[in-house]
Amino acid sequence: MGVLLTTPNITLRDATPSDAPALARLANMAGEGLPAQLWAEMAEPGQSAFEVGTARAARTEGAFSWCNARVATWNGAVVGAAIFYDLTEVPSAHDISTMPPLLRPLVELEAEVPDTRYLNVLAVMPQARRRGVARRLINDIRDPEGRDLTLIVASGNRSARACYTGEGFDEVTRRPMGPGGPPDLKGDWILMRRRSEMGIGTEDVISSVQA
Repeated sequence: MGVLLTTPNITLRDATPSDAPALARLANMAGEGLPAQLWAEMAEPGQSAFEVGTARAARTEGAFSWCNARVATWNGAVVGAAIFYDLTEVPSAHDISTMPPLLRPLVELEAEVPDTRYLNVLAVMPQARRRGVARRLINDIRDPEGRDLTLIVASGNRSARACYTGEGFDEVTRRPMGPGGPPDLKGDWILMRRRSEMGIGTEDVISSVQA
């Protein structure tokens, strides 16, 4: 049974290795079930997709890592998370062409926004929603150097899109989803961007879910 929040007493902190199971659940939630599908393909015999995701979140390297996460807690329980990193390097056109078709649109979108702070995962447990947790996490990870904040969201996730629009994100561009994803995941991946309050960012040219 999930934690039922009766007060908006939410605390933000850096993630730790012990948060890996919660990060895996939240990443799969943000990724519309695509992460679990990818993890299942990586699983060894007898290993579950969730175990793979937890192991990956527990690493100290890679984009999907507790080292890149801030979590929101209530009474010690993790109820939300933001996993983010700066896009200081983006793949070349050649590298993108070698990606699996399922992931290629996501990587193409990331390549559109170099030198931004990329919000790979933003998710809040159902029992903690509508309490400003997502807003606090978004504002908490602002780049002190003034990079714009970018993210990718599924076109069918209307509630998330409305949330991001309300937090100042604008649509930049979109790509049709690649083949082979979860059956109920259809439509486009939408790149969104929020300009830095400092006015520093790349030229106009935005969870990724490649956990």
